[in-house]
Amino acid sequence: MWRMVPWFRNASFKRKLFVYSLLISLLPVILTGTVLARLAAAEIQDEVNRHQQIILQEMQRQVDAFRDELDKASIQLANHRALEQAVQLGPSGKYLDEMLELSDTIQKQRSIAEFQYDVSVIFLHFGKVFSSKHGFIELNEFAYREMLGRLPPHFRSEIVPPDTYPGQDELLYLRPVPMFSDTQGSGILVLHIPKDILADFAAHVPLGDSRKLYVIDEKGIVLISRTAEEIGTRPALLAGGLHRYGSDEPAETKIGGDTYQLTVRQSDYTRWTYVAMTPKKELTRQADRIQAATFGIVLLLAAFWALIARFGSTRMYGPLQHLLQRLLPPPRADSPAGTGNEWQALDAYVTGMLQTNEQLRRQLNEQSPYLKETIVHQLLRGEIGSHEAERLRQTFGFHLRGSRYAVCLLEIDDYARFQQLYQDMDRSLMMFALRKMAEEMFEERFSCASGISMPGQAALIIGLEKGDAALDSLLVTAHKFLDISAKYFQFSVTIACSHPVLTYRNISDAYREARDLLGYRLLHGPGKVLTPQQTMPMENPLASDLLRREKQIVTAVMQGKADEGAELLRQWVRDMPQLVRHFNAALGLFAHLIGELVLYMQELELAPDEVFGENPYKRLYEMSTMREAADWLAEAVFPSVAARLELAHSGQQQRMAAEVIRFIHDHFDTDLSLQQLADRFRVSPSRLSRLFKEETGMNFIDYLIRFRMNKAKEWLAHTEMPIKQIAERLSYTSVQNFTRVFKQYEQLPPGEYRKRQRGG
Repeated sequence: MWRMVPWFRNASFKRKLFVYSLLISLLPVILTGTVLARLAAAEIQDEVNRHQQIILQEMQRQVDAFRDELDKASIQLANHRALEQAVQLGPSGKYLDEMLELSDTIQKQRSIAEFQYDVSVIFLHFGKVFSSKHGFIELNEFAYREMLGRLPPHFRSEIVPPDTYPGQDELLYLRPVPMFSDTQGSGILVLHIPKDILADFAAHVPLGDSRKLYVIDEKGIVLISRTAEEIGTRPALLAGGLHRYGSDEPAETKIGGDTYQLTVRQSDYTRWTYVAMTPKKELTRQADRIQAATFGIVLLLAAFWALIARFGSTRMYGPLQHLLQRLLPPPRADSPAGTGNEWQALDAYVTGMLQTNEQLRRQLNEQSPYLKETIVHQLLRGEIGSHEAERLRQTFGFHLRGSRYAVCLLEIDDYARFQQLYQDMDRSLMMFALRKMAEEMFEERFSCASGISMPGQAALIIGLEKGDAALDSLLVTAHKFLDISAKYFQFSVTIACSHPVLTYRNISDAYREARDLLGYRLLHGPGKVLTPQQTMPMENPLASDLLRREKQIVTAVMQGKADEGAELLRQWVRDMPQLVRHFNAALGLFAHLIGELVLYMQELELAPDEVFGENPYKRLYEMSTMREAADWLAEAVFPSVAARLELAHSGQQQRMAAEVIRFIHDHFDTDLSLQQLADRFRVSPSRLSRLFKEETGMNFIDYLIRFRMNKAKEWLAHTEMPIKQIAERLSYTSVQNFTRVFKQYEQLPPGEYRKRQRGG
């Protein structure tokens, strides 16, 4: 329209502002009559729509909670050991205890439910049904027996609306027992929810006296309504299908001569549909008030914009012009003047800036809670190098102050008891509180970052300055944390602090060291601060004899000789009181023995969990005598290991490779050769080399050198043994030869490696 008026098209923005302001002030006055009606209708429609959306959201939340309660109750029952055992054994006087336990389990679950329901358990293989209402009955007496033929072969859960079967005045919720079987289950769990419970549930939603609400399943059947008679039926409004009503705008429908405003909402959790209806006659009472208020607002706006038309073009354009000059580049000499293009450019500039800022803000808000913990996990796993760490510091501000870094692991001592004390959500809250308390205490003196490394365990990466004072301060803070945590928590915590390392990349080594230190908890007891200095090996001939005999036990067991290992173990236990005076030290030796078994089982790709059945260290710590621990190992663990070795090493090649590895581990400090091993195992060197490579992925000599280098690293980091003595113990002819090989594998000489490991 304005293109037909040349003076307006070529006018300045200031003049256009005056014209637009004048039109805005006049149009509401001219069009008051038509606008009032539309505004009133739109306001009423928006108000009803918002109100009904709020009602539907609240209903959806309560129904989802109701469905969650059903899911939780059915899962807990269907997955309960008592139900699984009962449907497998069947209802019989022979299994009276199991049937009583079944009844007691169902009664307990019903007693803690937030709403009333009955429970039936169908014994498919025995033609029986147990009902919380009627007790044991025959399957042909069960009211809904015909539904069994309609169930899918391997269903996980099923909801049967009311009135699906004759005389069914309740909603049925079904699950198979056992719940996670790949084949047909032995039974079916049925929850019965009466119609009056469903109606009472809907009655508590704040609808108003004359409003209606329906919860309709995917088949168009009413599951929840304020009127019990409507539950299980197909309402009249579904005659043409709910797809006729959009979910964004309200629609109208007539029921029984009354016109209703109708709003539909699809559930985010299920395929159910929520429908709210308000009588339209209730809306007319608000129309007059809204029209009167709207008319007053229109008059005020007309007066206000008349003033804007008068003063806006002169006083409001000044700041806009200043803003245009600062944000936009100066116009070119050949650009036409007075066209208003600069305002369009400013609008595009501001719009783009707001969109970019909103996108960045949303991304940062979504990622910021997880970013720091993700970086901590990557550091612990050794996935971040120096360059990547520098990029993270510059991009996200992640930085640990200090020239060295130590890893402190906080682990709950008795995690099984911790699980009994707290439920899933409470356990997460307690771990969060423990971690936050640790962060606050350590951040008083150090720069630190934390993360949950595994259940019951939190990791702290501490930035330290040079010198022993920083290490001493770290240990003081750790002891202080243990004292305070003992006052506020019902469980004890052990802290393992590693040696300081120099770079981000070495943090993973510190993490592994701290994780290894936690294994000494059985020796030193719970609720302690464990450091590398506490676990330094001692040159004690008695301890050496115990370790030598321990290796003999492990060797016998890992060769499948469970009886020989048991006999050696009993001799070891008989002699132990002469060499070990403290029970905690004996527990430490047993823990080391278990650790050696677990290590070799993992190397042979056996699953330790299948042998021990639970946390072996926890079980060991609960034992009160060495004899009890020895009997457990000899009678349960050793035969199980031997049986799995026989199964896993049924081939001669696997067994021979395992024996070669064990021989290398026991004789790495001798002058080993492939020919020597071939003679021992009575095979040719070429065949032994080939099968060793196939089983381990490494040549014999490479495996031997790598194992010796790992031993050298351990001695360099944790002992004062001279480098010459290390070279001799590893069967190298000269220190120069050992140094050359060590540098080839670790990229630095032995002396420099020892210095770095000790923070020098």
